[in-house]
Order: sequence, then C-alpha cells, then structure tokens
Amino acid sequence: MTLTYYGVKSVILERNETTTRWPKMDLTNVRSMEIFRKLGLVQGLREQGVAAHIPYNVRISTGLSRPESITNWFHPSVNEYRIRIADKNDGTMPLEPWQRISQAIFEQWLKGRCDESPLIDARFNHRVEDLQEVENGARVTVTDQKTGLKKIILSHYAVGCDGGSSMVRRSLGIPLHGGPIPAYVLLVHFKSRDLSRLHAQGRFWHLFFVGNEGLTGAAIAQNEVDTWTTHLFLPLEKDSDSISSQEAVETSLGGLHGRYPVKIDRVLVRSTYRPRIAIAQSYSSSNGRILLAGDAAHQNIPTGGYAAVIAGFAEPQLMDSYESERRPVAVDSIEHSGVHMKVHMDVAQILQGRAGALDEDSEEGRKLRRALHEHYQKHNGENIDLGIEMGYRYQSHAIFTEDSQPPKFSPSAYIPSTYPGSRAPHMYLGDGTPIFDHYGKYFSLVEFSDGADYGSDLLLKAAELGWTPIKLVRLAGEDHAYSVWGRRLVLVRPDGHVTWRGDMIKDFAEAQRIVAAIRGVKEVVINAPETAAPPYQNGVNSYSTTPVESAVPPKFTSTVGTDAQTEDYQVERMGDSRFNAKGRPWGAPYCYRHGGMKQQ
Repeated sequence: MTLTYYGVKSVILERNETTTRWPKMDLTNVRSMEIFRKLGLVQGLREQGVAAHIPYNVRISTGLSRPESITNWFHPSVNEYRIRIADKNDGTMPLEPWQRISQAIFEQWLKGRCDESPLIDARFNHRVEDLQEVENGARVTVTDQKTGLKKIILSHYAVGCDGGSSMVRRSLGIPLHGGPIPAYVLLVHFKSRDLSRLHAQGRFWHLFFVGNEGLTGAAIAQNEVDTWTTHLFLPLEKDSDSISSQEAVETSLGGLHGRYPVKIDRVLVRSTYRPRIAIAQSYSSSNGRILLAGDAAHQNIPTGGYAAVIAGFAEPQLMDSYESERRPVAVDSIEHSGVHMKVHMDVAQILQGRAGALDEDSEEGRKLRRALHEHYQKHNGENIDLGIEMGYRYQSHAIFTEDSQPPKFSPSAYIPSTYPGSRAPHMYLGDGTPIFDHYGKYFSLVEFSDGADYGSDLLLKAAELGWTPIKLVRLAGEDHAYSVWGRRLVLVRPDGHVTWRGDMIKDFAEAQRIVAAIRGVKEVVINAPETAAPPYQNGVNSYSTTPVESAVPPKFTSTVGTDAQTEDYQVERMGDSRFNAKGRPWGAPYCYRHGGMKQQ
C-alpha cells in the first residue's frame, strides 16, 4: 500500500488461495498506526478492530477457577489513549493510539484495499518456484497452482515476505542467527460466547497463566465478542497429537487447577509452534535487488524508501540504507521480545516449586502472591515500552551526523528528539492540528519561523535542480513545538524520520550537499548554482556517514543458544510448514502460510 501511495506498480505473489485464518498478530502498534494514517488507512483499519472504548487489560492468574487474578496491567483503551496524547503534548507520545485487531481480520481487510487499487496485481494461489537477481532487477519463476502454468516475472526489485521458513532467504544463501526457547506451544483458535466463564476474573485482552515452570499458558480475547485463542506451553517431549482442542483450551484456562470447562462453539484452527527469536545475517542480495522483510528477515517471540528510487528522484545507492538502518533496529526489537518473555520465565525462580501455595490463605501464599505482583509490576513494559517502538535511531549514508551526542536510548521510554535518524516527535500545533498532518507526500522541510531568513529557499532551489520533491512547512509562532524540536530547520523524510537539521543553511553549496545525501548519493561534487548541474556526480560528500555494521549479539535473551544455519536450517524447520514443532513431518493437511501450522 505504501508503494501504491507513491504511484508505484507492484505484483503480490501468494501461494495460498486467500488470506490467512491464523491469529498470529493481535495488535498494531502505535508507530504502524502513524504510518497507516499517512496512507489514509487508519480509520478503515480501526473499524475492523476492537471498539475504541474497550480497555486493553492484561491479567496474570493461576487459573480461571480462582475468584481473582494475582495481578494486572491496566492499559488504556483507544479513547483513553487519545486523551493522554492530547493532554501531554510534550513530544513523548505517538500521534495515533494502538489498535487491537487479529491478523486474520487485518489481512482480509487489507486484501480488499489491494483489490481496489489499479496499481496492485495481487495473485493468490501462485507459488514462487525460483528467484534470481539479474542485472538491474530480479527474475521470478512462479506457478499458477490452479492451472499449472509457469510464468516468469521481471521486476526492478523483489521483496521476500514469505515467513520464517523463507524460500527467498534460503535461495540467497543467507544464514539465520538465533534460536528457539526450550518449549513449544499448542495453539487453539476458537469461537465461544461462554462469557460468564471466560470473564470469571473480569474482561481481559491477554490472560497469562503461571506455575512452577513459569508461563504455562495464555489466552487472548481477539475481538471482545466471540473469538479467542489459547496457547498451552508443552515440554518438548510431549506429544500434542494426543491432546484434543477442547482439552487444550480447558487446560490452558485452568492453569494450576486442572481443566476449566468452557463451551466451545467452533474450533477455527489449531497448530503447534516453537517460539524463537532470530535474525537474518543480511537483509538483501549482493546487489540489493532482492530484499527480505517481515518474518523472512527477523522473528520475534509474540510478546511484544523503495518508491523514491523507482520514481527517479533518489539514486539506487539509497537502497543500501535499508539494511544499515533497519537491521540494527530489528536486533534491538528481537532482543527486547526475549526480555519480555524472560519476565514470564523468571516466575519459576520466584516460585521455586511452591506454586501450589499461591492460592492458599496462608503466610506463604500471601508472600508468593506479593512477590509475583511486585515482579510483574516492576517489569510491566511488554505492551507499553514506547522507546523500543518509537525511540530507535537510523544510521546510514543517507542520514547526517552531528558533533553533539545523540539522546540516550531507553527501551521503556521514548525521548523526543530531532537528532538525525530519529522519528520526528508528534506535537499538536496552536490550531489543534498535528504537525505530522502538515508534512508533504515526500520530504518536508519544517521551519520554525520568526521572520528571519534561515536559508530554506536555498534548499528548495537545490532540491528543484536535483529533481527532489521537498515541501516547505513554515510554522510561525509555534514556540512550544520549537522547544521540543530544538532546531529552526528540520528535514523530515517520507517515513517520518529526520535526515538533517540545523539552525541555518549558510550557502547553496551546503544545500546541494544536503539534497545529494537524502537522494542516497555517497559521493558528490559541489557546483555553483549558475551551472544548474545536478548535485550528485563524482566528488566527496562531507556529510555522509559510514554504513553501520549490523552486529549480531552472541546470544539473544531466552534462546537456547545462537545458531547460524545456511544449508541445514534445523532451528528454522521447526517453523516450516512441512515439519511439526519437533522437526517431524506432519501427517495431516498443512497451512502453508505460517510455519508449523496444521488444520484441525
């Protein structure tokens, strides 16, 4: 949809006949919602999701047969979140609240938007057989599974979004670093209107069940009406085939106290999967024509610029920034998902085999409940750590560096800053409009004006010569926003991240250097304005930075170990549609879209 927004044609190849039935994702985070707002999709998406007045409460429990949960995380509804954002208006908050929505609903809705676009050719029931990087593009061999007809598609670029067991990644020979946690999970997605039983401890979004092993199970309210998902954690040696869907649901909900009967109207799907955190060693092919995205590039535990090149106003070198910018962010995000998982796993150390006393009316029971309450309240960032969602800072040759120190990064708290590479902070202006809504379609130069000349016109002239669209957003009398943004001039990219900032552009040569860098040019010669030559030919760009090497941590939190798989992919196969959670072939029909899932 982003490519469509910028007028770029694309082809989507999907091996399934239609969108997923699997509830893999249940929350669209605040940063994603900001992007959807720019694309004009946010309202339509919210209409498909959980109603705006419903809170996002998380409960920690020993089982639904107990009268109350041990502790809770009370998170705001969309409506409450909006009030907080407006009241604070200090740059620390997102523009858009989050949105609960199941991936099954999300994909179906998004497919409808794709079908409406004349720029998107969505081909379902088409299987990619081969993908090769060729000169100036990619060559895809695809089979129409309905007719058996093979076709070859040539494109400028190809993006592999084909999941954890990505054929694209493997065809490029890119290793996967990371590993699984020491357990696997039986998931049951079902319909039920037995609300008096399911809401025995109150309405919830997530419900975590704890025991001597740490996290023993979980339940998710998918739509607050009749759709639910349970996750039952099992030891690796346990045979999940011997557990019926009814038993899996009731065992999950019962926690420490045995099966908790509920009426299931219909089982939608079930699967086993092994949670893992991993990252691809590289995000692209050798010449950058084939890219990896989504689970093909990185895999998290579920706890927590192409169009410019094609349009012609950015150089192909800009594509090099994809990996240097996004991969370090993914490493941090993946590691943090492991940190959140460890919060649940550490319960085992707190209980030390005494889970049976948790619900007792005894001194030991009260002590254990208090310890768990304090543990979860101290480590409550699973759904609210805005630093990890909005506080990351890109580094690449397309972003300028400064002599000053960048703001300190905190995973839990977003620190607003316009330091180059950062997401530009959201602020409501004096007329009540968000600064984001004043941005242009492409680049935006935000000027906090007091009547003086800060050189904005020089940048606009250089941009015109370089065929680079920049909208000037001149804001007068916005002292509050200026106090947060911190510079008279801030150049914001189409993705909302700052690429350059300053208090003045002193001459045309500096303006040319800025334009060359945002186009992705690593070297540039400076010409006098009267030559009218494009500022992106041979020479040296004194502003450019060295692409950041994407370090792989020696071990992600919560994994058994860190492995690199190039040919064998044993860890990855635990998510391959051909294998179950233990690496054995399934004996039942597959769902090919998401790894390790089979139909009930």
